[in-house]
Parts: sequence; structure tokens; C-alpha cells
Amino acid sequence: MTSTKQLIDTFQSQLPPCYAERAFSIEAQLRAGALYPNLGGKKIRSCPTYIRFKLGRGFRFVWRVAPDGLYPKAITTRQGFERIIKQIRKASY
Repeated sequence: MTSTKQLIDTFQSQLPPCYAERAFSIEAQLRAGALYPNLGGKKIRSCPTYIRFKLGRGFRFVWRVAPDGLYPKAITTRQGFERIIKQIRKASY
């Protein structure tokens, strides 16, 4: 599984530190048992086994819902979000 740290490292030059802190905060709260809607998470309609969180105006944090818990999938720009969703849908078929 991909960790939040690995996902943040892929955006090191573009991701502002406040968004990285928000990503770690979301992860810590989910691991502590918080419900994703309370943290601002929304199910993705076209991929109901995935949840997205807004890290800010320009970035999205995508998590996968598995039977044994939630796992971070991707951190992407707002503009690249649709591309990520298309890749997920294509891989699931």
C-alpha cells in the first residue's frame, strides 16, 4: 500500500506545507476512528469504493475503501482529479 508520505513526496515541489499537514491530519484522524464525512470526505459517485478530501483549493486526496479499512490512493491537483478517476475506473474493469 502507498503511504501518505510517499504520495506527498511525489508533489514535493508543488504541494504547499499547509496541505501536507492537512493530509497527515486527515490520515491520523481516520486511523483514530473518525468518520470520513466528519472530516469533509465525500464518496466519488462514479467510483463508490473511493473517497476524496479537499486539501485546499487546488489539491485532492483520494482514499480507497477496503473491507479491512481505508487506504490512501493518490494526491492530485484539482485539474488532474478526473484523470485519476478514469485510471481507477479503467483498472477496475
